[in-house]
Amino acid sequence: MITRRHPILLHAAGIASAALLLLGTPAMARAQRGIPHTAFTRSDFSKLTWLEGSWQGSAPGERTYYERYHVVNDSTIEISYFSDSTMSRVVGHGRIYLSAGGIYHTFGSGTWAATRADETGVYFIPRLNAHNTFAWSVESPDSWTATLRSGVGGHDRVTVFQVRRARKR
Repeated sequence: MITRRHPILLHAAGIASAALLLLGTPAMARAQRGIPHTAFTRSDFSKLTWLEGSWQGSAPGERTYYERYHVVNDSTIEISYFSDSTMSRVVGHGRIYLSAGGIYHTFGSGTWAATRADETGVYFIPRLNAHNTFAWSVESPDSWTATLRSGVGGHDRVTVFQVRRARKR
């Protein structure tokens, strides 16, 4: 029990409470997410050209997805998402791009920022209207893994998709 005889404890308790309040602010939450400070270059972005092509991703208990990556230039990769393996009906678009020293991924209203991009893969964290992180790790010229992490319902959920180059039909 804190009494008047312990003003130092009261002061320490006040500081601890203020610190907890600060940690709960949106600004601190954004800072804790690790907004990338790495300055990426066109050379770094060029290490993502392994994504070029059509892919299908699958994981146990998850729906298979189909997507195509097209390298537009030295700072932009366009992504098309498809409803099935024929890849004839586009159901969405995304983009990976280099801008002001950052590598970003967009899909819908969400934006993610890369914290690492090299020959072995890329790691994205939430930046705007997004809550999950994901990493793409190269396995071979025809396969990679996509590891998605989300905090749905206060519990971490990790899903690992095996992504394979799609067969031409």
